[in-house]
Amino acid sequence: MAKRTASNPSELPDDDIVHPASESIGLLMRIGLRGLRAAFKATLARHKIQWSSWYYLRVLWEADGISQRELTQRVGAMQPNTVSTLRMMEKAGLVRIERPESDRRSTKVWLTPKARRLMQRALPEIRETRQWVAFEGFTDREEVELKRLLNKLCDNVTRERRRR
Repeated sequence: MAKRTASNPSELPDDDIVHPASESIGLLMRIGLRGLRAAFKATLARHKIQWSSWYYLRVLWEADGISQRELTQRVGAMQPNTVSTLRMMEKAGLVRIERPESDRRSTKVWLTPKARRLMQRALPEIRETRQWVAFEGFTDREEVELKRLLNKLCDNVTRERRRR
């Protein structure tokens, strides 16, 4: 089906819009993420947590002592970004990086007690911010369903990325 074009998109009648923005998953996710990110960054700033280190802290909170490679994969980052962020976090006293004598290529990353205390203080407020920003007006069931669907989407994207 060929779509008519016009020099001014507002000249097109609504019924000619084949794929309205309100149905664009990528656009909707971008808009939602930008709003969440703004509120989230403000919360992190109150706790003096760098935006770049947040996802690493969050993964390590649940899986302390994992390899740098595993951490990079779980965060969804590129290895050079992980290296520079971990260096910054190590200087700030948030992580401890170990290279076992038996395998110098393997690197394990651990949260420090300072990072654990920081996370214990920050997580309740972060959860609260997420709740009122992202899920206001949602039923508990809708929240659970959205998380289920987003996990399914992430699994699909991860699987596709591995195929390449």
